[in-house]
Amino acid sequence: LSVERGGVAWRYWREGGRVCCREFEAAAACGGAASEPDALRAAVAAEFIRSLPQMRAALRSGRIPDLDAIEMSRRGGLLGHGTTGYAALLEAFDAELPPPSCPRCGRRMDRNGRVGKTCRTRFGSVKVERRRYRCRACGGSHFPLDRALGLEGKTVTPGAESLYADAASSDSYGQASRKLWNLAGVEVPPSTLQRHVARIGEEMQAFEREDAEEAPPPAERVLLGIDGTGVPMAAREVEGVAGKQANGTAKTSEAKAVVCRAADGLDPKAGEPRKNRGSRAVSVRIDSARSAGGAGRASEFAARLKQFLDRNGLFKAKELVVLSDGAPWIRAVCEEILPGRKVTFVLDLYHALEHASDAVKAAAPDEGEREAWMERIRKQLDAGQVDRVIADLKPHRDRHEAVAACIRYYETNRDRMHYDLYRARGLPVGSGIVESACKQIVANRFKGAGRHWSKAGANGLLAIRCCLENMRWPDFLEWRPCRAEAA
Repeated sequence: LSVERGGVAWRYWREGGRVCCREFEAAAACGGAASEPDALRAAVAAEFIRSLPQMRAALRSGRIPDLDAIEMSRRGGLLGHGTTGYAALLEAFDAELPPPSCPRCGRRMDRNGRVGKTCRTRFGSVKVERRRYRCRACGGSHFPLDRALGLEGKTVTPGAESLYADAASSDSYGQASRKLWNLAGVEVPPSTLQRHVARIGEEMQAFEREDAEEAPPPAERVLLGIDGTGVPMAAREVEGVAGKQANGTAKTSEAKAVVCRAADGLDPKAGEPRKNRGSRAVSVRIDSARSAGGAGRASEFAARLKQFLDRNGLFKAKELVVLSDGAPWIRAVCEEILPGRKVTFVLDLYHALEHASDAVKAAAPDEGEREAWMERIRKQLDAGQVDRVIADLKPHRDRHEAVAACIRYYETNRDRMHYDLYRARGLPVGSGIVESACKQIVANRFKGAGRHWSKAGANGLLAIRCCLENMRWPDFLEWRPCRAEAA
């Protein structure tokens, strides 16, 4: 392939498995080199014209040409040209890099031949012949290209990692492998994909811990939803852990989710709080809400929640509204990290009605009576009359455990059930922002027949899903080289 740039002609060819490049002082030396756009158009046209005999043969035999087979075949050819061109680009860049100094002793290093390296890219596997340098004093070797591109010790480019992370975050590794080939022409076995995603997940968790730059608040009022949902775990991960199974054992671990979203007034049509879609941020992780070191020591979840609030500027918001189902660990964590803050705690109305429904089913055998009772409870809760609901249930407390449980739940969360005041202030009374995150981030990927996770594998993939959901992948790629330089 011959191309001309700025009056200087270049010729590229493949020789002995390598892409070779030579510069000519005049375009005429190339034998009439075409301009770059013309050369590219000609190369693309030549690639597709190869399918013409196949299409003629199909037409002569009375068949419709197999366009899918033609497209797949030609895509392979074009990706092959892409790998050749990409290799040429990287090798040309390698030739421009200055001789390095030894990272160990600081002395100038000498050329020591060329060594091939195969990298996985968006085009597929690309083999690059790059220069190697060796230090005569200490014997160390160095590849300037690997250092310049941030690929030391790696064989996957950031573009390929983006494909892997995006595909595996939504589907099983087998399905992701198939889709990568069908949609992008990238061939990577499921086991290889899982290995690379696990490494990315480890880095992503470090990114979450170390990227603590405090941001301005997204709005004066911010909604914060906190909840937990079970993730099926491998047997070794829950060995000896008490759970809800009939024999007292556990099959799941709880993934604790935190979602924040700015709220900027009421929707004029629905009358409900309007949520700024672009302000949503999510964090999910399997960890403990118990203090690890006794009094005065923050729990794992509390430490992560505090960092999440810092990173999203929520401590600076004028009003923070916490929406939850009233679980004791949520109350304890919020009291641990938000003392003295202006925080409005709201118990999810739908959880409150769920407890009431269980109580009414136990206390009222007649269906008509149950419906009338539940309608009365809905109106009383909307009016903030929690004490009246409790008073109506108390006569049945000793006969039905469901009624007693509902009364305990209401008495514990009474201060979080002023639904009339919440609505008057334009606050939501449901925890839908975190319920949807539990479904989208956790349930859709981690729950399913035959799926069992290790804690490390689940947390790595959760970190990737949250990073993609929060659109922080570019921030992750910027953070990586800075961390490598610091190391």
